[in-house]
Amino acid sequence: MKALILTSQPTQGASLKESFALSGFEARIEDSALYAMTLLERNHPDVIVSAPTLSDLSGLEFFELVRSDPQLALVPFILLSDTPPAQTGEFDLVLPTHTPAAEVVRSAYRLILELTRKTHGAEASNAGIQGYLGDMNLFELAQWLAKSAKTGRLRLDIGGERATWLFSKGQLVHAEYGEKTGEDAVLHLLLKAEKVKQGRFQFEPLSEADFFLEPITIRKSTDQLLLSLAVEIDHRQQGLH
Repeated sequence: MKALILTSQPTQGASLKESFALSGFEARIEDSALYAMTLLERNHPDVIVSAPTLSDLSGLEFFELVRSDPQLALVPFILLSDTPPAQTGEFDLVLPTHTPAAEVVRSAYRLILELTRKTHGAEASNAGIQGYLGDMNLFELAQWLAKSAKTGRLRLDIGGERATWLFSKGQLVHAEYGEKTGEDAVLHLLLKAEKVKQGRFQFEPLSEADFFLEPITIRKSTDQLLLSLAVEIDHRQQGLH
């Protein structure tokens, strides 16, 4: 995935670029909105992050240029501004200028996933997705797959260790991690993800027929499972277990 960062502040730009790169994005920094538009004509990003004031235009003016191009109209646009313009409702998201870079990336991931869900609909259910678990939370990825009623196999690689989660119409029905299966496998992978903030995921869509020989080791709904495991992880972190 690609991120375009518009800012005239070198420190802010470097911080955002580093955080996006850690999450698997190809990030580029520019301070000229007009030059950035020439780049957008050849190379569409998956998300745009802009400061309120650039070297030649304001963030709002750049946003209006982007939205006027039918090919760019759906690209998620995040404005970093302490004084949001009157047209705030038109932006995908407005965050305070000094929002931590990790939170900006996390928000970008959410916007991209939401756009995928909205624009592709049934088509997206037949297409695989892949990316990096950096600033994106593993809980959030599982919740998105559940909310989108996905059916398929989620492969995860965190800290060099691999795991597999199987979803049937949004329900997490089976998990494998090392020698562990079921809820225990999910719990220990989530604990691992809390310590190792980087990883990679790949979701492979499957049909219900593909599940014929697959085991079912989890009976709880995905929401119930994640809630109970969140409580379990919190207790462990507080030394209650």
